[in-house]
Parts: sequence; C-alpha cells; structure tokens
Amino acid sequence: MEIKEQAEYSSPYRWVMAAVAGVIMTTSFMSLTAFGVAAPAMAKAMDISPGTLSTAGIDAFSVGLFIAFFLGHGGIFDTRIKLGVLLAQVFLIVPQILLPLLMPLTKSLTLLIVLRFCQGLMIMMIALFSLQLAGWFRSSQRGISLAAMLGAITLGGAVGGIVTGSLSALGWQNVYYITAGIMILGALVYFIFARDAAGHAADIKLSKQNSHHKSVWSYPMTWIMGIVQIPNNWTLFTIGGFLPVYAYHLGYQPQQTGNVMFIWGLVGFIAAILGALLGDHWAKKDNSHRNFVNARLRVISLANTSVILGALMILYLAPISYTWFLISALIVACTMATPPNYWASPCNCFPVATMGAGAFAIGVISNSVSAVGPVASSVLIGTVGWSGVFWVMAILAALGLLVNRIAMHTALPIEVEAERETAQSHGGMGAALG
Repeated sequence: MEIKEQAEYSSPYRWVMAAVAGVIMTTSFMSLTAFGVAAPAMAKAMDISPGTLSTAGIDAFSVGLFIAFFLGHGGIFDTRIKLGVLLAQVFLIVPQILLPLLMPLTKSLTLLIVLRFCQGLMIMMIALFSLQLAGWFRSSQRGISLAAMLGAITLGGAVGGIVTGSLSALGWQNVYYITAGIMILGALVYFIFARDAAGHAADIKLSKQNSHHKSVWSYPMTWIMGIVQIPNNWTLFTIGGFLPVYAYHLGYQPQQTGNVMFIWGLVGFIAAILGALLGDHWAKKDNSHRNFVNARLRVISLANTSVILGALMILYLAPISYTWFLISALIVACTMATPPNYWASPCNCFPVATMGAGAFAIGVISNSVSAVGPVASSVLIGTVGWSGVFWVMAILAALGLLVNRIAMHTALPIEVEAERETAQSHGGMGAALG
C-alpha cells in the first residue's frame, strides 16, 4: 500500500514548521527545570521538607504526563492542532506564574500537586506535532522533522539546568517568573509562524465524513505500538530523575554530576537527529506504510540495545571511575533515537480518519509508566537497591526487542481497513453483476 503525496511535502515552509515546533518544545522543557532548582527554597517558603515537596511535585507531574494523552485520544484535535497546543501551553505557563505567587501565601501542598499535575499535561504537544508535521513532510523525512522537537526533551532540560542555575541568585520566585517569560516567548514564536498543511487538513475532514472505521482500541497494533515505547519512557525518567541521586550515592561531586547530566542531554539531542536520519534513510527503500513502520522499529531496536548495554555499565562500571560513569551515561543517551522514529509512525499505522485518535491512544499506553515509574523506582531503591533500578531498565529494553519483532509482523490498522474496503468493494461489484 503506497503513501499518498501532498503538495506541502515540497514546500520550503515545512522546515519553518519543524523549527518552530523545536523552539516551543525547547523553551517548555528548559523552563520546567525551575522546579528542581527552586525546590529547596520553595519548600522553606512553604514550611515543609524539600523531600516532601520534590516527591509530591514529581509524582503529580508524572501522573499529568500519563493523563495528557486522554485529552485528545478521541481525535478532537485532528483539525484543531493549534487549539490543542494553546491548551497545552496554558496548562504549562499559568502554573509557572501561580506557583511562586501562591505557594508562599497558601503553603498548600494540595495546590502544588494540582498545579504540577497541570504542567504535566503539556506533553500532549508531542502527539499534536506528530500530526501537524505529518502534513508537511513525506514519510522519508518525517523522522528528521520531529528530531529537533523531541530532542528538546533532553537538550531543553540540560540547557535549562544551566540557565535556571545561573538565575538562582535572583531568588526562586524570580526564576519562575523569568522562565515563564521564556515559555511565553517560545509560544509566541510558534503561534506567529505555525500553519496547518491545507491538503492534510482537507484529507482528514473528508475521511472523517466518510469514515466507518472501528475504534483504534480494537486493533492489536495499537496496543503493541503503545508498548514499543515503554522501555524508552522508563529509561528517560530513570536517568532524568534518579541518575543524579545515584551519582551522589557513588560519591561524585555536584559539579561532576551536573556535567554528566548536561552532556547526557546534549548527546541525547544528537542521538535523536542521527536516529531520525537513519530511520528516514531506511524508509526510502520502499514507499509503503509497512516498510516505513518497520524501518522505524529497526532503529528503535538499536536504541533498546544501547539501553541494555548502558544500564549494565552504569551499574557495574560507573562505580570504578568517573570516566566510566560518563561513558555509560552517554551510551544510554542513545535511547533518544527512539522518540522521533516512534512519533513519526502513527500516520503510517492508522487510517487518516483515526490517525489522531491512534497517536493519542499509543501515547496513553506508552506513558502509563510515567504514572507508576517514579514510585516503582523509589521502592526498588529502598528494597533491593540500585541494582534493581538498572536491571529493570535493561530487562524492559530486552523485552522491547521482542515486542519490536512482533510489531514488524502485525497488521497495521491502515492495512486492515484497506483490505476491508477492498473486500466490500468486490462484494458490491459481485452483487451488482449477479
């Protein structure tokens, strides 16, 4: 089944679209680092322990990451992408302004949890940009179109740590206000320059009018593709949330730990670009939905292999020397080859009428680990120690290799619907001839 070409696939403006998506994601993730930097001072202002505040804030944010994908899984943003992005930015920026304003006054941990939960909902932008850029880029370029936007997850965090750290002398409340301003600037860049691809939007509207497709939850591939990214998501929150704690456990200094996290974020960004280019290269071999999806899955398998190797190196070699710690973290950073390939896939997995619902559905499944992962890792550290944390990370990546193989041989929903429509067409012709 070949892929339909759109006029926008040849438009130079498609690169502007990729850039503005990268800008708004970078400013969003950059500014979110304010919570980690300001946590001790905020806790003091609220008369609670830093540990209590950090745990509540991180857990609430993580649950928001999971719930976010329920907001659009019915396809309500398919032709309203910019409305969805606006909603996500409101969820992100308003709490960024209210946290420094209300926390010292109310000292309410419940309010903190609500506001941090709202900020977690911003992650819905990933699915939205996956849909929006699909209208501008052909399948063999869709990976690189998403690379800058998804690479911002680690790069934004790395750069944000430096920026917010340098602002900390101004006081934690000012850090929040300034980073809220950075978020607003990023949002302005997006809304000034972003456009929807007219041809793609028209196809979605027409397809929905004529659609008789089943629920996306009825396809086995929806569930399998949701599971495909779980190893990557587990790795990202394990490294992002717990690697600094592990570094201090090993006796490394704050400066050394900060350097590792910055370099990890930078290499993650580079891995996202290189992984996207490799996926795009393999996708060019055959202009079919099946080849496109399988090309992405092969890159994700390489990323899973790097996680297995890197997790075990962090556990067994990082205690030996700082050099081994750094090398191990950099190998794990190659997991960032997964997101651009993963989020380039929904538009080749699902029919046009249900691609939005499909993208949000696989996001719900893959982000389910965000709701339970931090708690599970904390329990593992307290019961079986750090070995449990990194062995779980390696085992999930190994299982991911198996899931990827299964996905390569599972019928795509877009193929299932094409076969059903062909059968109905032949049946109708037979009846007419009879």
